[in-house]
Amino acid sequence: MSNNQSNFRVSSWLTLGCIAFLQAVSASRSVFSACSSLMAQNYRISHVQLNNLIVASETGRLFGFISTAAAAYFPAWLILFIGLVFGLVGYGVQCLYIAHRFPALSYWQALLLHTLAGNSSCWINTYCQLLATRNFKDSYRTIIEITSTYSRLSGKILTSLVEGIEGRKGSTNSSIYLLLTCLVPAVAGLIVALVHISFNFREYEDSDVFPAVFVLVIATGVYAVIESVAPAFKLLSLQLRAVILVLVLTTPFTIALLTAVAHRFSDEKYHSQVMRKESCDSKPVKVSKEVHIAIGKGGEVDQKAGGEVDCNEKGLFTTGNEPGMKQLLLNVDFWMFYLVNACGPTLGMVYLNNLERITQSRSIGEASFLLEISAAFGFFGRIFFVMFHWYTREKSIIANPALTVLLMIPMPIAVFLLLDGNTCLYISTGILGTCSGAIIAINSTTTSELFGCKNLVVKQTIVQTNISLGTLLFGYLAAINYEREGAGNNSKFSSASAHTEFLFSKILVLAVEDYCPCVFLG
Repeated sequence: MSNNQSNFRVSSWLTLGCIAFLQAVSASRSVFSACSSLMAQNYRISHVQLNNLIVASETGRLFGFISTAAAAYFPAWLILFIGLVFGLVGYGVQCLYIAHRFPALSYWQALLLHTLAGNSSCWINTYCQLLATRNFKDSYRTIIEITSTYSRLSGKILTSLVEGIEGRKGSTNSSIYLLLTCLVPAVAGLIVALVHISFNFREYEDSDVFPAVFVLVIATGVYAVIESVAPAFKLLSLQLRAVILVLVLTTPFTIALLTAVAHRFSDEKYHSQVMRKESCDSKPVKVSKEVHIAIGKGGEVDQKAGGEVDCNEKGLFTTGNEPGMKQLLLNVDFWMFYLVNACGPTLGMVYLNNLERITQSRSIGEASFLLEISAAFGFFGRIFFVMFHWYTREKSIIANPALTVLLMIPMPIAVFLLLDGNTCLYISTGILGTCSGAIIAINSTTTSELFGCKNLVVKQTIVQTNISLGTLLFGYLAAINYEREGAGNNSKFSSASAHTEFLFSKILVLAVEDYCPCVFLG
């Protein structure tokens, strides 16, 4: 392996490790699945008002274009710092209030804090994109897609850390979970910033590490599932399980270290061979300067302007005939695509946000285990699409809209299975996590494929509003059912849950039935 190749490998694995580590601990959607009762009790709010907090968090993510635009003017470290501060303030103030170390918060202040916390993930994601574009020339989009899959493991990681700290299983409904939601990303961000400062990442040619990356990511997901369900791991202490999980997430850093050590060993061996040759020939030998090149001491890389999006050549529109925003908003196909996304992955997210209520209605008390299941299978859903897209990038097997429909078909079946009591609860949670994770990963590519790449950031922002609106509508329906029929009675609470699940399954069926003719016939 040449010196440049070794430097590239080390820099590539360091970049992957930094981005994956940040993504794995900075996704905060799982906080509502674990701490909904805690927030409702401390804020003294109803189920409907609690759903509004979730909507506020999703609304904060709609302002991601601000961080994208800021990337053209601010240094990368400042983008990361802003994201970490937003998350630290958004969840930290609430944690202090719940711990009775902060004055009373009004409901409107809580809404603003959740909006700020939701927006923090946009700044962190922008920083991750900057790292990827600086180290990978032609494949940075795939690197971003791969590392974004780690965001689905956030609930699993925080749950393991909370259980390790408290020393008991199923203890996620705690202020410690909220505390870790703001502290863990801050610590991870500081570690990544130190690595970024120590190594001035360069832009290299196209990466050849993808087979190894896919193997590593799949192995990580498999471990997350086995660690959750295998009886052998139940014999280990919760603290040890949390430590092992963190070590698994830092595997890219370990690979980078081993690569550097192997290169150093081969470098010393090369020097010893040169010295022996000099002593035998008694002639000075000029050593290649490549041996002494350190990581990151190459020339500066031109940064891409924030908001610039590379368009693939498979889009249905070319630059000259892409519809403007007015024509797009009058396009029936666009709003059909918008509706399907609102009724598909958004319904899956609403279900995951209500995991704690569902377990309470069924009197099983295993919200933490369901959270781990949904996180692990959501991870597999996203990596499935990334691998499918990577290995079929040069040939068209199935269009993204058709793939979206195929992934939506199991979702109403999974929701109908929930009506069969607790038997299929875990299976349904895994199916919903897998399908919603894959569809969310498909969305950005599908938007450009269907409606062109002109003003793609604006188009994606419009499409993403369906998450906030869908969460507002479907979450409101679920909250109304729980409030009207629950009232502290477990039997009525369970019937409210069943009524909500039946309603969601009917919505999913209608969405699939309406969208199938548009995709396969039009």
